[in-house]
Amino acid sequence: MKSPSFRKKKKKRAQASPSMPPPAAAVASRHTTPSLLKLLRQCRSIQRLNQIHALLLVHGSFSAAAVASQLLASYCALPAAAGHAALRHARRLFDGIHEPDRFMYNTVIRACCDGSCPQEALRLHRSMLERGILPNEFTLPFVLKACTRARAWGHARAAHGVVVKLGFAGQVFVGNALLHFYASAGSLADSRRFFDEMVERNVVSWNSMIGGYAQEGDTREARVLFGEMRRQGFVEDEFTLVNLLLACSQEGNLEFGRLLHCHMLVSGSQVDLILGNALVDMYGKCGDLLMALRCFEMMPLKNVVSWTSMLCAWAKHGSVDAARDWFDQMPERNIVSWNAMISCYVQCGQCREALDLYNSMQSQGVAPDEVTLVAVLSACGQIGDLTFGKMMHLYIRDKINNPDVSLVNSLVDMYAKCGQVDTAISLFSKMCHKNVVSWNVIIGGLAMHGRALDSVMFFRSMVRDSFSPDEITFVALLSACSHGGLLEAGQHYFEAMRHVYSVKYELEHYACMVDLLGRRGYLEKAVCLIKEMPMKPDVVVWGALLGACRIHGSVEIGRQVIKQLLELEGISGGLLVLISNLLYETHRWEDMKRLRKLMKEWGARKDMGISSIEVNNSIHEFGVEDIRHESSSAIYTAVDHLSCHLISLHVLPVDLEELCVVE
Repeated sequence: MKSPSFRKKKKKRAQASPSMPPPAAAVASRHTTPSLLKLLRQCRSIQRLNQIHALLLVHGSFSAAAVASQLLASYCALPAAAGHAALRHARRLFDGIHEPDRFMYNTVIRACCDGSCPQEALRLHRSMLERGILPNEFTLPFVLKACTRARAWGHARAAHGVVVKLGFAGQVFVGNALLHFYASAGSLADSRRFFDEMVERNVVSWNSMIGGYAQEGDTREARVLFGEMRRQGFVEDEFTLVNLLLACSQEGNLEFGRLLHCHMLVSGSQVDLILGNALVDMYGKCGDLLMALRCFEMMPLKNVVSWTSMLCAWAKHGSVDAARDWFDQMPERNIVSWNAMISCYVQCGQCREALDLYNSMQSQGVAPDEVTLVAVLSACGQIGDLTFGKMMHLYIRDKINNPDVSLVNSLVDMYAKCGQVDTAISLFSKMCHKNVVSWNVIIGGLAMHGRALDSVMFFRSMVRDSFSPDEITFVALLSACSHGGLLEAGQHYFEAMRHVYSVKYELEHYACMVDLLGRRGYLEKAVCLIKEMPMKPDVVVWGALLGACRIHGSVEIGRQVIKQLLELEGISGGLLVLISNLLYETHRWEDMKRLRKLMKEWGARKDMGISSIEVNNSIHEFGVEDIRHESSSAIYTAVDHLSCHLISLHVLPVDLEELCVVE
């Protein structure tokens, strides 16, 4: 056994050790206010703060307002690792204070705003005003920041009124918060008006305004502001340059992006990780793949954003295989990376690969977000995979609370494209919030399935509900009128586009009208409409007229159309087939035979049309004389057996030429 004297000496040494914090009981024994304040300011652990808080309550040292304020501030100042627990303790402590002062309110409002609880910050602000405590220049910036995050536009405008009434409009930090709010709310006009009236500005003020124009893709105005900023003696920082590069990315303005990059090199700007990512993103979205890759390779430090920006550059370039190789090489992926690759597949028409990648993503435990689900639903709609689409619908119903309007729009679009029009209408009718895209989707879905009268009815409901139709709305509406043969309605809405709704005519609208007039046999009117077009007609417009010539046997107009098509796209397999069909419809057999002979000599073939069928929850694609399917031999054998069986039953006519004539 060790002697008692030895234990006593060890205890003394332990008490004298400066590295050990004073025991909690010692706090109660010497609870002078200055020492408590100093101790609270040094605390960096929620457990330690909880101990001190408990002892203060037990020993009655919590009565001093300064101690309560410092304890509250210490909870709110804890590192992010403490998370919501620290904020929860702070809020409980605050609620127990009978008469909180303005400093306490400011402390908790700031903590709620920074801790992703903006609604709670706004409730505290209202409580503060109800108690008769006026906010100051430290309160209002965080209140406005919370309004921006919570999209509480009404509260923000009321806060703006308080700013003006209390005379804080000249405070640069308050002014910057107002600028950021209006820019985030999309009210660039209000933001610019306030910016022009600001007596005092700093770099943050200019960045807020330039960033607002960048979000709108207005490179010109962002460039003008940048020039004015430099003329007034302000030196740009990395956020200025990132905002300007963002503007170039949004608008696809490669020329200004290159000038900005040159300015950075000449001025010696330090290209850190954020600025390097912005450069890669700008070059990628503006289509300069080589410079995007060069900027990426020059970055000394890279993160998942850098790799994802480069992935998007490959996708923008249309290099799907290269994008997938890049994706497979990424050292780290996040949900944005997965979304970029899935969207790349969808945009390039490789929808089956997009769905396979989504399954791989789920197998790796990565939870999809709404952007993922929108892309996957688009893939389902394009290939008509209703089974997969229904699975997505179930996932959204079970996992997504209050889905965004764009996600519901994608659901409606998927069901419409997969033939479930009534389900699409039911979903649309239940939507609490609709936008113009919602109406466009349902009108287009009905038009696709030949329900022209329903399309017109929904368009009238759209206008009645005070939604302004855009150019896409009228493409869907005119297409519906064309497929439904509603000539008078189509002509009425075509005229109303410009004179009533102030929507500019595009090529697609003219193509719909040419198709509508041509289907009804008004070929001369269709030709006159093409001549009146302010822009040069494209292949779609001439193709619509050529199809009408074939239906109504108009060889003369067909010849003119064919001449125009040859000038536009040269000789192609699809065009030669159209000409051959026109000759067939007008019974010009010899000309058709000569053309078919030339097509064989040139090796001209029309792109194969693809059909699909769903069997046992799997989609199978096929075309004429198609042998791509893995079971093609067995399929053709079964078809041959079926044909022989039908012939033996005398179901098939013996004269196949006669059958073709009947068809």
